[in-house]
Amino acid sequence: MGEGSGVGKGWLFPQNRFCWGMASTTELLSRAVAGLNGLATVFLLVGIFRIKAGDREGHGKAMKWAVMTSALFLAVYLASKVHLWVALGRTNVTYAPADPASVWAGLKGLYLFILIPHVILAIVVTPFVLRAVWLAKVGRLEEHKRLTRWVFPVWLYVSVTGVIVWAFMEFSGSLAAVAATAK
Repeated sequence: MGEGSGVGKGWLFPQNRFCWGMASTTELLSRAVAGLNGLATVFLLVGIFRIKAGDREGHGKAMKWAVMTSALFLAVYLASKVHLWVALGRTNVTYAPADPASVWAGLKGLYLFILIPHVILAIVVTPFVLRAVWLAKVGRLEEHKRLTRWVFPVWLYVSVTGVIVWAFMEFSGSLAAVAATAK
């Protein structure tokens, strides 16, 4: 995405920073978190499709990868919080679109509407995911099925909205603005 591509400029992409070579540690960690959320989403979808097809083994493998990807996500997410604290003295990036004329400036309400349930559900669902894994591991499949009827859609929602929250921060220029102030 070179200078003449137009990507990263204008009303939709106000910052010309969506390039891996120019990214700061803050931006790279944020992108890694989003990528791991996206990958977890893929494994979750493969897992549900495998079990619906009657493939318990394929389901188990896909869900194992979903759990491992989510665990790695959590480690990178926590590392990003430590980085923000060390670099900026705070643990969060505020949604503040760089260009008040961009489409992103008018979307703060939508951003918060997505972010708040995302955070609450991410906290709530985690122990239930672990319980579902344990139930499957010990062969208590009926209990596993009952629990995952609501745990799976919540986990999927959290994974998908994690990527959406990142997109808001990345494409609004909020991440770039914060990254520019890092020590």
